[in-house]
Amino acid sequence: MIDPSPARKHIWYIIIGGAIGNVVEWYNFSLYGYLAFVIAKLFFPFHNKLLSITLTFTAFALSFFARPFGGVFFGWFGDTYGRQHALVFSLVMMTIPTFLIGCLPTYYTIGIASPIWLSIFRILQGFSAGGEHTGSGIYLAEYASPHRRSLLVSIVPTSAALGILASSVTALVILHSFSYEQLLSWGWRTGYWGGALLCIVSIILRLFLPETPAFQKMQKERINHHFPFLVLLRNPNAVKSLLSVFCLASSWGVFYQILFMWMPTYLAYGNRLSNNVALQINTFSVVVFICAILVVGYCADYISRRFLLMLSCVAMLIAAYPLFILLSSGSLWQVYAAMGIFTLIFSLFIPSAFVCMIESFNTAIRYSGLSIGFNIGLAIFGGSCPLMATWLLETTGSSTAPAWYVMLFAVFALITSIFISDKRGQPI
Repeated sequence: MIDPSPARKHIWYIIIGGAIGNVVEWYNFSLYGYLAFVIAKLFFPFHNKLLSITLTFTAFALSFFARPFGGVFFGWFGDTYGRQHALVFSLVMMTIPTFLIGCLPTYYTIGIASPIWLSIFRILQGFSAGGEHTGSGIYLAEYASPHRRSLLVSIVPTSAALGILASSVTALVILHSFSYEQLLSWGWRTGYWGGALLCIVSIILRLFLPETPAFQKMQKERINHHFPFLVLLRNPNAVKSLLSVFCLASSWGVFYQILFMWMPTYLAYGNRLSNNVALQINTFSVVVFICAILVVGYCADYISRRFLLMLSCVAMLIAAYPLFILLSSGSLWQVYAAMGIFTLIFSLFIPSAFVCMIESFNTAIRYSGLSIGFNIGLAIFGGSCPLMATWLLETTGSSTAPAWYVMLFAVFALITSIFISDKRGQPI
């Protein structure tokens, strides 16, 4: 049960306020991936289609590499000035580049300056995202009771999935609402303008959120650290937790990018399926993910999180290769079945991993530790994942080659899950 303190009587406002920014941030961050084939034509117009897509995903990877820098900044900001202030600021920093991408002239208008500015705006989006996902998780975790922490924390990846779903649906609506000429001319921009408007609404909502009880208690006890990152590095247990978070986040990034960002491009690769059908399948997968993740989050408050983590890793290791065979078949029902199974396996991983990451640090360095470890892992392996998967396809000529990459990181996460601490039912 939620503690009935005055602030927690408004728990639904706290949940919505904590999660809504995550919806908006992931909508804006993911829309680029779903419109990659349009962006490739407008900003990276080469005769070689694969080269255009590769350069488009390179700009995508750059935004991920900016996340650790955002993680360092927002980690310091959140541990020093509070979770609520950090969450508001991260949204402000997402709003500006999102709006500017929607207004950016294409390569045909300003030449090479166009992809350069696009990359800069994507880097700014990545910097902002470096503090949002982890900050939302910490905010809800510090409000949750020990026996409901996993359920509340699972709302954060659920909200991220809602943002991805919203961007996938938006991409579908844009594709169906405009002619091809309109789409290339200005139709694609409407998704970004809508995202900027949603950011503004979310900022207004977050301005009235209370600070978490854990941070307020830390302030009263005057144990704030001016340089939490240095405190983190001096503590051997904190460094160990940082490495565990990095390892789990690396696998998280690979699984997430393969399933929900790169998969539409893969399904349409070689004209196996149309872009519309690929996006429809992706939308189906995200809906399954949203439904499953809350159920697993609820169960993780009663079942060993380490067990759920290990179960998901073993299942991913066993199933990845045969599922990629189904995905490359071109048969619609086989593709739907494979994506559904992949998504259910991943749903076991996310809630268990995320709550264990948050619980790994004490209040004074929690934002810094989680943001830095999570975003470095996500940047190095998640950001480069679409490029790596595309490279594997091209160099091996095998449509199942990316499965081996998934399997490698399943082993990586499995080893880490053996050593991760499980604070189920304990205060943090």
